[in-house]
Order: sequence, then C-alpha cells, then structure tokens
Amino acid sequence: MTIQWIPLITLLVVNLALDLWLYRKFRRSEHRPKLKSGLHAVLAMVLLGMIVAVIAIPKTQCDDTTFLMVMWSIYTYYACYVPRYIAALVWVPTHLKRCGPRVRKWGGIAATVVGVLVFLFMLSGLFYTPYKVKVNRVELEFENLPKEFDGYRIAQFSDTHLGTYGGDTTFVAQCVDSINSLGADMICFTGDLVSRWSGEAEPFNKTLSRLHAPDGVVSVLGNHDDGHYCYWANDDKRKDDLNDLISLQEHMGWKVLVNDHIILRRDSSEIAVVGTKCFMGWPYPHYGNLDSAYVDYDSAKRFVVLLQHSPDEWKLERAYQKRVTMLRLVDKVDLMLVGHTHAMQCMFTLFGRKFSPACFTYEYWGGLYTEGDHKLYVNIGLGMVGIPARLGSAYPEITLITLKKRGECIVDEYGHRIKD
Repeated sequence: MTIQWIPLITLLVVNLALDLWLYRKFRRSEHRPKLKSGLHAVLAMVLLGMIVAVIAIPKTQCDDTTFLMVMWSIYTYYACYVPRYIAALVWVPTHLKRCGPRVRKWGGIAATVVGVLVFLFMLSGLFYTPYKVKVNRVELEFENLPKEFDGYRIAQFSDTHLGTYGGDTTFVAQCVDSINSLGADMICFTGDLVSRWSGEAEPFNKTLSRLHAPDGVVSVLGNHDDGHYCYWANDDKRKDDLNDLISLQEHMGWKVLVNDHIILRRDSSEIAVVGTKCFMGWPYPHYGNLDSAYVDYDSAKRFVVLLQHSPDEWKLERAYQKRVTMLRLVDKVDLMLVGHTHAMQCMFTLFGRKFSPACFTYEYWGGLYTEGDHKLYVNIGLGMVGIPARLGSAYPEITLITLKKRGECIVDEYGHRIKD
C-alpha cells in the first residue's frame, strides 16, 4: 500500500463510523425514526458508491467529460460530509450523560442549523465565489527602477485551468474584459492555462486573443501545462501536445517565455522580463533554467522581473543543476510574479488578516512578500482544479501592479505623501 492510500482509507473509515453513529441516533429518535434513519442510510450508500466509483476511474486516462464529472463528484461528497462533521461537533457534546433531554433537544436544533449554514457555504463556493472576480491593485516601490518606468503597470492573471469550464467562454470573456479595462502597459500570465492537455484551450482561442496591451501579453508555462496529468502513449506525444499549447498561445498573439526573456525599453532605459518553465519540487520534473533564460541578473545594471509559475524557490537555498552555487531567486531578481497555489481555493479574511490552509503547504501562498528591495507577488488564480469550487474569500484574482521609483517625496502636515 502506498502512502497516498493511507489518508484516503482513513477518511473512508472515519466517514463510515460517523454514518453508523448517526444512523443509531436517528433510529432512537422520538419522531419518525424509520424515515430519518432510512433516508440517512440511502444518502450514505449513494455517497459511498460515488466515491468508490471516483477512486476506480483511472484519472489520467478519462476524457474531459468524465474528468469534470470526477471533480463534481468529489466536491459533492465533501459538500455532504463537511456539514455533517461540523454539525456532529455541536451535537455530540449534548449526548453526554450529564446532559438532560432539554439540552439534547436544543443541541439537535443547533446542530441542524449549523449543518445547514455550512452546506449553504459549500454551495456558495460552487455557484457564487468562483465567478466573483476581484481586482487587487498593488503599488510597489523600488530603489533601482529606472525613472522612465515609474508608473509602469503590469496586469497579472494566472491558473485559468480552462478545462474546468468545458467549452463555455462566458466567465473567461468577462475576465478578458476586466483585464483590458485596466489599461495596463503589459499583461502577464503565470502558468496553468489548462489542467490536462492543449485541447482544453481551443474553445477559448478567440476569446483570449482579445487581450491587448502596448507591450503585449507575456506568458509562462505551469506544471499542468506540461501534460503530466494526462495519459500519453509515450513522452514524445506529451511533448508534441506541449508544443501545440505553445503554438496556440502564440497564435493568440501571446509571447511565451520558455526559459527566455524580453527587454522592455523606455528612451535609454531598459528592464528585463524573464520567463522560466516551472520550478517544482519532487515528484515533479524541474524544467526551469535560469541560466538559459537570462545571463545578467545584476539588478544594479538592469531591473529584472521574473515570471514563474511556482513560488517555492523564491528564497529556498539548494543546489541548482549540480552546481555549488545556491538557487535563491530573491537574490537574482527585483520582482517575481507567480501563481500555482490557488490559496488551495479556500481562504478566510478576518479583520484584514487572511488565512488559508495553503499556509501549511506553501511558505508563500498568496499576496505580497518582501525581502529588502526584492518582492514576490503570488496571484491565487482565476480557475479551479481538483474541485470546481472556491470557498470563503478565495475569489478569482486579477492583479494590477504599478511599479514606482523610490525617492524623495513631499509630504503634507500629517506625513502623507502628496508628490514624488
């Protein structure tokens, strides 16, 4: 048994125990015990059959329709069990021996209300939150930014996972309109255009071709774009599909940076925009190559923006390509723009502070991170993968980044900047 099966089997055993406990409680209830226990038993059997069917389907070999069905089935399973778990946390304490019938009655009512509210929350993550796009406007100051680029605007979007929408272009068209309305100087896409294969992007070719900016649309590849989540007869077939995806983006008018760079010029000043393939840890292949993408990482000579899919190696110190030198992207670039995390499609905001379970997996999972004059921005993406939902405040994100030259400024009597 591999380690991947252990948490899955544990989850199924815990769910079965919960179902049996609830079944016994319903059988002993005073009002319609047979109806309650019967409906509960039917629901439990349907959910068990659903998850067993999902486990039995070879994920890498199923077609797009089946793949979407798997995503919806997984979420349906969790949408039914999560409310029951939380309701049980309210209900179980009221069944202690010291609790009387009145406490148990109100405990049951409270558990029902809590369960319904959690279920509605799960539904909102399915039908509301994934389509409420949030535009985050961020102003970043740098000491070494050329004055000619003061006020330069970059619109970033990431992780569209187009296969999630089938062939429906409605939401993607709305996102394109939102990005174009920002009037950015350059548009950047930081990977995972698709979830499994290039064919997912074909229905959206015309829609995404409408993106426009003076310095164009620049993109990099994500871990899903490389085709490792789909079955191929051999690796050459996977590489052919990856080339098809790159060609499709180029046909849309995008500049795909595959371990490459472009130079942006304003009068006599320049900044470099570097794009590498995805840096990922085990078990994913490490395709990114900084050396072939760009050679002059001395930010004192040229301001460098790095487009990369994963934030993992912004500050991670480790050997790179069997060399003694350590890969610390924070030392090599001024601004790094990434995606990948999705904030695990679950985020909560309370009193201005954000929390996501992604923090247990990623050190940098969403928003702005700074070390000295070097900055990392993690966009939590537009699309969905794994489940067709976004929960809480994990709204689809478009980021408008304005680059500012740090220097002396004039302030008013309250210390507020009024002019650079």
